[in-house]
Amino acid sequence: MDIFNNAQQAWLVLEDGTVYEGYGLGSSEDAIGELVFNTSVVGFQEILTDPANANNIIVETFPLTGNYGVNHENDLHESITARGWVIREWCAQPSNFRMEGRIDEYLEKKNISAIFDLDTRAITRKIRDGGVQNALITRTNPEGCKDELVAKIKAWKKPMPAWVNYNEKVSFEKLDNKYSITMVNYGIRKDVINALMARGCRVTVVPASYTEKEIMETKPDAVVLCGGSGLEALRTDYAQKENAIDAAQETVAALMKSGVPVLGIDFGHQIMALAMDGSVEKMHCGHRGANCPVTEIASGRTFITSQNHGYIVKDIPASAVVSHVNSNDKTCEGLEYPQMKAMSVQFIPESEIGQKNFDGIYERFLGMVK
Repeated sequence: MDIFNNAQQAWLVLEDGTVYEGYGLGSSEDAIGELVFNTSVVGFQEILTDPANANNIIVETFPLTGNYGVNHENDLHESITARGWVIREWCAQPSNFRMEGRIDEYLEKKNISAIFDLDTRAITRKIRDGGVQNALITRTNPEGCKDELVAKIKAWKKPMPAWVNYNEKVSFEKLDNKYSITMVNYGIRKDVINALMARGCRVTVVPASYTEKEIMETKPDAVVLCGGSGLEALRTDYAQKENAIDAAQETVAALMKSGVPVLGIDFGHQIMALAMDGSVEKMHCGHRGANCPVTEIASGRTFITSQNHGYIVKDIPASAVVSHVNSNDKTCEGLEYPQMKAMSVQFIPESEIGQKNFDGIYERFLGMVK
């Protein structure tokens, strides 16, 4: 199959007026989002369904993608997807024993707009040097209407995070449950649920709107706060949802002071810091990839982590100590709260059990349970 057969022209238009021309893939609808880059070599399906990418157009730095196809097990979330995808080349004849389809078919099914045959190295360098900015994927030729398209991009506002409206409580369990974990739904990742279940946990997912009292009524042995993007969007007035971020901080502060063990992952790490009067700031171009080095301060060990975030904890809460730092830019990657049974990490903990588990985050967290 020739990937250029019947491919329509498409354009990537940046907020600063830069235009890149390529070919369309997936949905033909226009897509506006924050343009970011991801340095992972594999895991394209997970990247596209990570809740942290809900408002993003992702540039893949690796030049070839889709070569092992897609399958239903690799989605991190059932309904949340990235807004767009920018790639150099995609494989029309993938091969893998788990494969259930091609990436182009998957993009159409998920209604994700994509563009290929672009110089993704040049786009990545532009983001790295100039910082993230909003962009548009379109199949409308911008010649003669670029100013209108740029104005549309600049006027775009990040929509309210999907997790704000989640109102269902769902449980995941196995026969040999040792712990009962309640997870607050900030746009959770399926791989985190699977990692906890593999360690003998019954996981109950509750809406982000739950109060500390409602969460404790689920009788948890411990609580996990995990999710993706949402901080910046929630700083904006969204009618009845305008206080969602304040309510989340109030709930998390109460949980941390309740005596129940609390683990924050990714967005949960930031919420916990805010709840304890720390501060969070937007990064220049974020940490996104499966090859981000993190140093554990206590042991001095450095290991490779998966990350996908555009914010960091800036001011460390007085009640916390830094447990992990990014080996490259020395930003905060983990916090411990000695006066509470609470800890958090900005990266995704290693799901493997045994010798392949380098960070031991889940084991340390479950060790807090009496």
